[in-house]
Formats: sequence, C-alpha cells, structure tokens
Amino acid sequence: SEGRTRRWVIYRDYSEASKIPPGWHGWIHHRVDTPPSGESYKAREWQKPHRANLTGTPGAYRPQGSILTNQHRPQVTGDYDAWTPGS
Repeated sequence: SEGRTRRWVIYRDYSEASKIPPGWHGWIHHRVDTPPSGESYKAREWQKPHRANLTGTPGAYRPQGSILTNQHRPQVTGDYDAWTPGS
C-alpha cells in the first residue's frame, strides 16, 4: 500500500465497487485526504444522485425485445428479408 494507511469499505450486503459514491471513491483511493463526512460539500443542482451499476442483477436495464425480458417479443413487420445460407 505504498506506506499509506489502508482504507476499507464494509458493504451492507454484497460487495460491488460501483456502490461507492464518487466522494468516497476519491478518499478510498487516496485522491483526497478528507473523507466526505468531514467536508461541507453540497452537490450542484445539475448533479444526479449516485447509483450503483446494476449490470448482471435483476435490476439491470433490458430493452424491449431483449431475450432477457419476460415480455413476449413482438412479431417482425416484414420490412426485411431474412438471410438464408445458400440463397
């Protein structure tokens, strides 16, 4: 750890690095010395709240027509000809 004090994260449930908000990410990786709890930082009005990356979880985004959704896939409209080998 290059002679620096180690900094730890104790996750509430499963360990997922993207759950760490940006301010804490900077502190845990020694980019800043003061943790967010020791600052009076206020987010700008245009900043969105932090969200963890949901890829690979049941909460992940699945667009319409994805094979991973439980929805019925819509019928094709006939505006194209499917390729067939040897044709």
